[in-house]
Order: sequence, then structure tokens, then C-alpha cells
Amino acid sequence: MTAIQSRSRERGEGQVGSIVMLIVMILLALAAKEIGPLYWDNYQLEDRLTTIAGSFPPNKEGDTRALAATKVAVAEAGITQFLDGECTVTSSGGIGGLRTVTCAYTREYRLFGSRKSKSFEVSVSRPMF
Repeated sequence: MTAIQSRSRERGEGQVGSIVMLIVMILLALAAKEIGPLYWDNYQLEDRLTTIAGSFPPNKEGDTRALAATKVAVAEAGITQFLDGECTVTSSGGIGGLRTVTCAYTREYRLFGSRKSKSFEVSVSRPMF
């Protein structure tokens, strides 16, 4: 029988590096699980407000209707309790002008046992036709 010989170039570093990378990937997945929904909700709200900004006629009644639609969109997104004040709707320029819808809110989340908060300010402008 022949004795098992070890190779001098192999030091076992590949296994330790793989374990460290596995731990890093698990921590990143846990962070994404906590933070991802905040950014997803913000993205969905911004998309909805962009649609609202261009949907109503360019007059004061249109601004009032856009503000009502904005309040509905915020309620459907489930962020009414997080709002920092009221959402605003402004328009300028008549037909072909811009309508701007702005909402600001702060969301809290937990990351690895600590409470953090993230402030979002959604401001979208779109031409009115």
C-alpha cells in the first residue's frame, strides 16, 4: 500500500472563503427582506402618482380631482400613517403645462435588531393635455 501524500499547494483556503461568502450572502438576503418592500412600495406609489399627474384637465377642478386621486393612491399603498404632512398638487402653464404631485413620508424598518427610518420624497411632474 502507498501512503496518502498531501499536496503542498493545497491549504484549505477554499472552504473557509466559501463559508464566509455564504454568511455574507445570508446577511444580504436578510437585509433585502427588510428593506426591499420599502423601496418597492415607493416605486409603486411614484408610478401611480405619475399617472395621476397627467390624467386630469389643466384647471383648478383638475387639481382638486388629482389631489383626491392622490389621497386614494396613498391609502391603497398603505402609507397614510407615515405621511409627513399633506400631499400637494400644483399646476402651471395651462394646456401643455406641467402638473406636479409631491408627497413626503418616513418609513421605519428593523435591520439586524436595530430600528432605522428612511425618508422618501416623491415628486413627479407630467404635462397636462
